[in-house]
Amino acid sequence: LTVSYIRCPPAGPSSATQSHCAPEHLGLKHPWMHLQVRNLHREWAFEVGLVDQSGREGIVRCATFQKEPRLKLGRSPMLLLPLSFPPPSSRPLTSWCTIAIHLPSLLPHFSSAALTRNDEEEVSSPAGPGQYQYRTTQVPSGTYSHVSYVKVYATCRLRRVWFSEGGPQQRLPWEFQLYAAE
Repeated sequence: LTVSYIRCPPAGPSSATQSHCAPEHLGLKHPWMHLQVRNLHREWAFEVGLVDQSGREGIVRCATFQKEPRLKLGRSPMLLLPLSFPPPSSRPLTSWCTIAIHLPSLLPHFSSAALTRNDEEEVSSPAGPGQYQYRTTQVPSGTYSHVSYVKVYATCRLRRVWFSEGGPQQRLPWEFQLYAAE
């Protein structure tokens, strides 16, 4: 993945320099996230940070190079989901795709044992001869609260990102449809 991206809110200083301040969150409570992008036929990804009602945060990364869904446990659990663009349009001037994601439906997947792999067990240094300490990760579960951040990598053309109460069936404002594919 490239290191060029746009993130809102910007990532703050390291926790060592600002341990007394809480991290900034977008705090958007709308259940649907929409992205309008153009496929540049390169590997592409975006991330969204989700927070549950208990304040536990998880990261969802959707990527075109991801082949199977996976759950990576660590300091911040990351749900890796495959993403594919529709086939190219016969009218390349209007090849904008709108991706709609229902965020609350993703939280249960952080608790899915089927998505974790046995070879990725989080094991820290040995505690003694033949003993290992297993790190426990607080995964988000329960009720969706809000979005903490959105990060879009620079290998696509991004027109807009918006959040709404309604899903893809909801009628878009005319200015959002101006350059959308039919």
